Amino acid sequence: MDWKACLMIPLAVLLLVGCSGQEGGFPEVEGWSREGEVQVWNAENLWEYINGAAELFLDYEVTSCHVADLTAGEITVTVEIYDMGTPLNAFGIFELESSGRGQEFPGAVEALVSPPWQALLTKGTSYIKVNTFTGELTEASGRSLLERIAEALPGQTGYPAAFDLLPRSGRVEGSEGYQAQGFLGLSELKQCLHADYTGADETTWQGFIVQETPATAAIWTDLAKTWEPLEHRGTTVLMKQIPYRGLVGVVQTDHGIMGVSGAEDRAQLIRRIDDFAF
Repeated sequence: MDWKACLMIPLAVLLLVGCSGQEGGFPEVEGWSREGEVQVWNAENLWEYINGAAELFLDYEVTSCHVADLTAGEITVTVEIYDMGTPLNAFGIFELESSGRGQEFPGAVEALVSPPWQALLTKGTSYIKVNTFTGELTEASGRSLLERIAEALPGQTGYPAAFDLLPRSGRVEGSEGYQAQGFLGLSELKQCLHADYTGADETTWQGFIVQETPATAAIWTDLAKTWEPLEHRGTTVLMKQIPYRGLVGVVQTDHGIMGVSGAEDRAQLIRRIDDFAF
């Protein structure tokens, strides 16, 4: 072995050390000590850690998961830090697992503390799950831990910029969401931004956008095979009656496929399409 190869061996060792433990993506959390090593998972092997639940995270394009146990006093928790690739994916999985109960949180986007067993947080591309191992989390201790995790993590604290695609007029503040698969219970509707809207008649309904991607044209083609067409303002509106969701309609726009749900009849659907998409 020549001298250049000999020099590269310790360099490789240093790189490996730099990708494990604290240097491997798990932050120091003030007031909490780490127990044991950091476990690192990726999209290919995440199922080994969370079994069938990995499918949900794959829907939201998870890239990695760092896991470690933290202890403070009589409480030990397992902290899972998922890198979801984009702030939108991170917010989407948080919203789904929090059942939409998250609230704005200092130093992060949103968080939810569910004493005594769990706390959730999203910031930037990160989605964090805290599960109690021993002891019990209170509302106060859970918030304190999440605040310190948020301080230690990089990333934006504002809502994903993609929500700006949703029309502002009539939008109910704080109702924005993102669902990667099966929006409105329909397998055809993927990568949907959505929010609640209040119309002139003071009823609340849901508007949504299927984001413009290379697959959007194929989604529209699939919808056109089974949804009823209606010509309106020189464009095609596709309609479908969905159980518990009312009449749903979609149109193609420059921003992607835009749609509304919850209409009682065609007249109401068209009014909402006009308000939302035109």
